[in-house]
Amino acid sequence: MPQLLREVRTQTADDGDTIKTLWRLFDNALVESVLMRYPDRITMCISSQAGCGMACPFCATGQGGLQRNLSQAEIVEQVIDGSRRLKADGDRVNNIVFMGMGEPMANYKAIMSIIRTLTAPGPHGLGISARGITVSTVGLVPRIDQLATEGLPVTLAVSLHAPDDELRDELCPINTRWNVAELIDAAHAYFVATKRRVSIEYALIRDVNDQPERAAMLADVLRRDGGHGWVHVNLIPLNPTPGSKWTASRRDDERAFVRVLERRGVAVTVRDTRGREIDGACGQLAASQAAG
Repeated sequence: MPQLLREVRTQTADDGDTIKTLWRLFDNALVESVLMRYPDRITMCISSQAGCGMACPFCATGQGGLQRNLSQAEIVEQVIDGSRRLKADGDRVNNIVFMGMGEPMANYKAIMSIIRTLTAPGPHGLGISARGITVSTVGLVPRIDQLATEGLPVTLAVSLHAPDDELRDELCPINTRWNVAELIDAAHAYFVATKRRVSIEYALIRDVNDQPERAAMLADVLRRDGGHGWVHVNLIPLNPTPGSKWTASRRDDERAFVRVLERRGVAVTVRDTRGREIDGACGQLAASQAAG
């Protein structure tokens, strides 16, 4: 039986706590997975597609376009590889994030089947808590609505990146189909249905979306039921791709953005960026391999 994933390259960072692996699939498509040790958890970031069709211009994966959906077996094998790497230390993966290459909601049926497998008790599953699983989306509203009916208390992460339609149309072209208001309404409805706080992912891009006035707009957009308790903003310092005009915000601008959100009662953290020295942004390792 042919290998589902063939290891092309593995890079480590953060004193070995971050391990990024580039895989070649049977049809020569390239995907990435990342294993990250934190003090309170061990996270596996996995890919759901080879490439991505969402065409976000600041994203290394989006620049390459979509090749295909990954099969259930190809996705699960990424988690199994992480478990193998941890076995010698007696550790286990307890946190799964569908935040690697691709738009998970565009491979919805496979993702749902995989989550049910990951959360099933052994020997048929890996016994991972559904609360330890995060599914990201750049804004496929019908799939968010569907996820709310699945009875799975996973965390929904919405890649928003801009609080206004004019800018988000540019940063996330899917916004021209489902706009900011529709997306936030769907995310809030998910919270109401599941009681699981939603994560808003916001990549800070220098002089593009990092102004204090946009932080104020973001706070206003997220106000539902008189407050923001349903949501948490995860600010991401952009890891720029080679040759891109997009780059990370200045630290002063980042801190000012945080202050505006905090003053308006929005829960916010800045992501602990891992693996910057190893082509850390998703898709960079695959892009550099393809270019080489």
